[in-house]
Amino acid sequence: MSLGLRIRQLRQSRGLTQQQLGSPDLSKSFISLVERDRTRPSVATLAFLARRLGTSVDALLGQEGHMPETAAASLLALSDDATRKRDVATAAKLLDAAEFLGEKFALEETKREAALQRAQVAFEQQAFEDAWARLAASKDDAESARDHWRQGRALVLMGRIKIRARDYREAADLLERALAVLRTARASRDPVRAHALIFLGTSLVWLNRLEDALRRYREAAASDVAKRDPAVRGRAEWGIGWVQRKLGRLDEARTSLLHARESFEAAEELEDLLRVLQNIGQLDHEEGRPREALRHFHHALRVMERLQRPLDRAAILTEIGRAHLTLGELEDAEQFAAQALEETQRTSDPVEAAEAQVVLGRVRLARGEVKPAVEGVRRALSTFRERGLAGREMQVAREFGLALKERGAHPEASEFLALVAESALVAPAAAASSRVRN
Repeated sequence: MSLGLRIRQLRQSRGLTQQQLGSPDLSKSFISLVERDRTRPSVATLAFLARRLGTSVDALLGQEGHMPETAAASLLALSDDATRKRDVATAAKLLDAAEFLGEKFALEETKREAALQRAQVAFEQQAFEDAWARLAASKDDAESARDHWRQGRALVLMGRIKIRARDYREAADLLERALAVLRTARASRDPVRAHALIFLGTSLVWLNRLEDALRRYREAAASDVAKRDPAVRGRAEWGIGWVQRKLGRLDEARTSLLHARESFEAAEELEDLLRVLQNIGQLDHEEGRPREALRHFHHALRVMERLQRPLDRAAILTEIGRAHLTLGELEDAEQFAAQALEETQRTSDPVEAAEAQVVLGRVRLARGEVKPAVEGVRRALSTFRERGLAGREMQVAREFGLALKERGAHPEASEFLALVAESALVAPAAAASSRVRN
């Protein structure tokens, strides 16, 4: 392995950019030349780089006594790349080798990085309890070692696990802490910071803090990472489009979502592509084009089949059912919503189960089956309330209450509309109380 490649791998394993590795006297362009073996650094420069990388000049030069450290860094770089490509079997084998070297030669940084990557592998395998336990230990170890970069990365992944569990308040707290730690690590140009902003935006959307979410997504979109990486840029644009749609700014939403789709297609990021297709379908539905919405939803399902991973399948099935309901095609609406509900039993996703129950409730109401319709929607509202999704709870209560009123079911309608009225009265009072406390 050349000197330049060794320096680059060590820099990347420590989460440093070329600019961060340098100094006022060592520019980013000079570091780039060194890493590409276009220039040979002096002994003094080698000593400086070794200190910045937490290693020795001998290790940089690849001398025999430090080969374990160099080999471990290479293994970890390869395992990280395999995990990004979701080749978890290869990643696990590479981590086995890196952990062996870390234990045998007491390479503390190697052990911290391997433990963190092992948690990432568990996350990709959806072994979330195992991932959480590993991440909690990794976070504590990194904090003790003042390894702020790895501490921040652990917090980001913990936040992602909380998002999967629909615990958005806890997710937002973890991601805010991650951003603070990453600022301490001076990781402003690291992709992990941009991802932390994007995941924080997602949590804030679900908490109905839309303007805060929009600010975070825009910050991610404006980052240097997003300018270089189309996948990161696409995720930030997707978030902007999602928020703009919820704010009713549909033209701006469509522009952002189409930009996101272009970015994901360029980066061949199929998981992200299916989600943006789902959002474009939702936008079509809200703009009164349910047939166009169905086209995008079914395209998303086809992408999912190519992935051979049933990500968000229940959500897309629910949206298809909702579009058929708008078209008055009750049998199709019921069929897809029932499939979605069955899917949520496999994935244990109560929020998506509630969304499917709302569609089924509207189908039953359209057939005149008022009592079972009301019971199903009550259960859905209870789930939204338990998960802290007050905005969604009130939206469904208002829409369902008006639908009941339209069908002449006035006593039942009053129950749901009273809930909305009560919320409208409580919110200003709570805001005033908060202002007094502050």
